[in-house]
Amino acid sequence: MTTPPSVVGVDGCRTGWVCAYTTAHALHIETLHSFSVVRDLAVELDAERVLVDIPIGLPETGRRSCDSIARELMGSRAATVFYAPVRAVLDESTHERASAVNRAQSGYGLSVQAWHLVPKIREVDAVLQTHPDARGRILEAHPELAFRAFAGEPLSAKKSTEAGRSRRLELLRDEFGDADPEAVYRETVAQTYRKDVARDDVIDALVLAASARRPLESHPASPPTDATGLPMAIHEPLTSTREM
Repeated sequence: MTTPPSVVGVDGCRTGWVCAYTTAHALHIETLHSFSVVRDLAVELDAERVLVDIPIGLPETGRRSCDSIARELMGSRAATVFYAPVRAVLDESTHERASAVNRAQSGYGLSVQAWHLVPKIREVDAVLQTHPDARGRILEAHPELAFRAFAGEPLSAKKSTEAGRSRRLELLRDEFGDADPEAVYRETVAQTYRKDVARDDVIDALVLAASARRPLESHPASPPTDATGLPMAIHEPLTSTREM
């Protein structure tokens, strides 16, 4: 039998990055301190694809169409998708100044939640600027959009609730027929502190790894690129009911 290629799903956490990845028929999770090390892991694994829940490709002005499309697809759960900041925000050191710059260049301020993502955005952007060869391998995705694809609709139960986690783990079991994502999830939760790695971080990394095993649809289909040549696109897994 042909060995399936390795893939990696990545979500940010307080101490760095949670990486769910496959090797042959096994599923693993590691917490790594920097995105540069995440990239090194992908190279070591010769991973076919790395999906990360962080904006890749930043506008100079206005808002990204991929964020608007993702919010529309999420319906009543649209608020789970944050609008990416303009690139100039990466040069700012305070939320107040970053929000003012974002408002001047896009017409909108920057939420506190989006500001907290900026250090992670800087990390991913630095890797992609330094290693252009990684651009075709490391792609942006969104966990809730992925769960929407697997469930056939946006999940109404929030991932912070026990019901929400149970539903997401159920969907993950269907996607990893050759591994036990719930066992990997529970092992990771038992071995980490919640102040370092939230339960949501682990589940989000797992669903992005599951997504990376499938063909992907890009939103928009023909994405524009930013000033550095990075595509501004969010990728969603194609399921059997949606494959084109």
